Amino acid sequence: MIHPLHAELGCLQIERVAVDSQAAHIHLRNGQQFALKHDGYLRLDRLAGAQRDDVRLEGGGFFASWRHHDAGLCDSIDLAWDDLQDQALRRLDAAGWDLEAISPRDRHLVVLWRLQADYYNGGLMQFFANWGMPTFGLAQQALTLIGLPAACQALRDLYAVFARLEDEPEEIELWSICSWLNEAENARIDELDDGFDALITDLPIRALHHFLIVEAERPPAD
Repeated sequence: MIHPLHAELGCLQIERVAVDSQAAHIHLRNGQQFALKHDGYLRLDRLAGAQRDDVRLEGGGFFASWRHHDAGLCDSIDLAWDDLQDQALRRLDAAGWDLEAISPRDRHLVVLWRLQADYYNGGLMQFFANWGMPTFGLAQQALTLIGLPAACQALRDLYAVFARLEDEPEEIELWSICSWLNEAENARIDELDDGFDALITDLPIRALHHFLIVEAERPPAD
């Protein structure tokens, strides 16, 4: 469960956990705080009060665990990643959902959020059909930026399957692309879809390392 990049993200270690009658309050070393309700994914509502207080820090302090009592596990990397994306989405909302009106950094955060959300909901073709080529291209840039070139290549390979449809005289709706493909082409899409999860397993920690560490250390542009 420990990734080599954890060593450089010590600011996201869990400093302490405080449990009250409503939530588990996760305090990170960088000052961030998260309140996780008992009836959320941790399912602390299943535990007695003393059991809720019996929280253990694992994995070098990046995980808070109640697994001794068959409840959940809290990952500070996931919490910080969700929060960073939420900040970018709020700025996109304030900009009237105009992707070009926000910073390049926020654009990359937004497209990575869209990629993860759509892929885990309905697959890579859902991601492409929902957003089209501009977001699809930005996602490739973002994946390369954070150090996931194989995931970027998978998106390129996906597009290569149906790129020939650009030559069709008839306008093709993005949601109907698969109906224009033959059996082998659709099988290739399924193959890329099935393998993509393994390529983005460590996306959150790689993204946090890039946006919080690499960018912070980069000299300001003249």
